[in-house]
Amino acid sequence: MLRFSTITLLAAAILFGSGCTEKFEDAKYRCKINGKDFIPSKDLIQFDYTENPGNDRIRIRGTALATSQLSGNPYGEFEIQFSFNDTALAPVELGYDVVYYGNNEWDKAYRSSATDPGTITITSLNKTEKRVTADFELTLYADDGSTLSVTDGFFDQNW
Repeated sequence: MLRFSTITLLAAAILFGSGCTEKFEDAKYRCKINGKDFIPSKDLIQFDYTENPGNDRIRIRGTALATSQLSGNPYGEFEIQFSFNDTALAPVELGYDVVYYGNNEWDKAYRSSATDPGTITITSLNKTEKRVTADFELTLYADDGSTLSVTDGFFDQNW
């Protein structure tokens, strides 16, 4: 009985670990943190779009569960908030607009910096269909001086 339970648990862990994560290129919110895939669970993405004439605001937060640990990928919470001019789309600098907590260092926050802001570029905005896509990349800084490189950032969301 113990052997059956062990084999069943092992099979479930392999299936759970390999089948729950989206492929990087298919994820609707994703980035690489220090070269490793960060893909929030579809059910754990919060997206808000606020329309203001000439100054729209986006807030997106996603959580990747610790099951990513099996693959060695980062996990935790990644949030971006920024305002932009919806009548003249251009890259937006991400001063203090991004925060990341994770990888068992929940007391350590990584934030974007006004002196090295990184950018987000809205690649598509359709207010009729209420859909926006964007690319982003930046460096995040912790108070202790450690950094995280965020590359290949992307989101495609409806509101």
